[in-house]
Parts: sequence; structure tokens; C-alpha cells
Amino acid sequence: MGLTQLHLVDRHGQDLAVTTQDAVRDAYQWAVAEFPNVDQATVAGWAEDLGKAMAAHPGTIESPRRYAFSALKGKIFGWFRKHPGKEIAVGVGPELEQWVGLDRKAQSTMERAVLFEQLRTKLNERDREILMLLLQDITSPRDVAAALGIKYDAAAKAIQRVKERIAAILLGSPHKDMAGRPPHLCKSAS
Repeated sequence: MGLTQLHLVDRHGQDLAVTTQDAVRDAYQWAVAEFPNVDQATVAGWAEDLGKAMAAHPGTIESPRRYAFSALKGKIFGWFRKHPGKEIAVGVGPELEQWVGLDRKAQSTMERAVLFEQLRTKLNERDREILMLLLQDITSPRDVAAALGIKYDAAAKAIQRVKERIAAILLGSPHKDMAGRPPHLCKSAS
């Protein structure tokens, strides 16, 4: 969305002083960035009115920039007081996500990227190669063996090992020292 063009003239149609134009433009750009839910055209109208009001009082405004920011901010806050937000009853979960416009595809793409980064750091080079082949639908031991230049039995074992390691990573396998031990149960003092 492009920036709305401001028509900064005084009440007689003459261009405003350069300092006044710059101050009003800066205040307008700030307001649009700070209050994105307020219509840009409405803010532009307020900014143009502000420019006309500033031109009507030349020499009485010490800092045109500060004046423009304060006046436009006051105008927007006044608008908010007259147009309070509307409460929308939305449930939790999917209904809220739909109202907000949550993109499930982007979320699962992010989650997938994080997962593969974790797998990349925890798998050795050979296991990463096999994982990449599996992701490309090269799933038979014969095809994996051909792609890696290894024997069929070695490829079958490697595929099984990669699947087990991925499962252990995803399930958060216990530390190696705890392998084979029963889970630790909390005991109360009573």
C-alpha cells in the first residue's frame, strides 16, 4: 500500500511554508505507522486541516514539528474517544485463530524448519544423507543402496537406524546412562 499524497496548502490555495510541510508530513507518516487501524485517508484529511490551521497562525508556533505531532496525536485520540473499539466475542482455539487470520501453513512450515534444524544437528552425516533420500520418496533399501553405493543389507539397516534415531529425538529419549533402567518415580515422605 503506497503512502497517501498530502495536498498541503493554506486556506487560499497557496503552498505551505517548507518547514510546515515537512512537519505535517512527518507527523502524518508517524500517525499512519503508529495507528495502522485508523484509515489513512482520514488521517491525511486531518493532516491537511492541520497544515491549514498552522498556516493561519504564522510566527506563533515555535516548533512546527512538535506542534504538528501533538495536534495530530490529539486529533487521533479524540477520534478514538468518539469511536470506541467494538468487543467481538470469539472463542478460544480455531475460532480465535480464524478471526486473527492465523496462517496454519506458515506455522507448520516454521515448525518443520525447526524440526529439520534439530535433526540436522543431532544426526551424523550418513544419517542426514539417508533422511534426505527418505524425504525425496526414495524409501526402498534397494534405491537407498543404489544412491549411496552400499549393499542392500547395509541400506536396510541404515534406514532402520535413522528411523529409530529420529523417533528417539522426537520422543526425547532418555540419557544414555539411564538406558535400560526403570523410570524414576517420585516418593512422598508420607
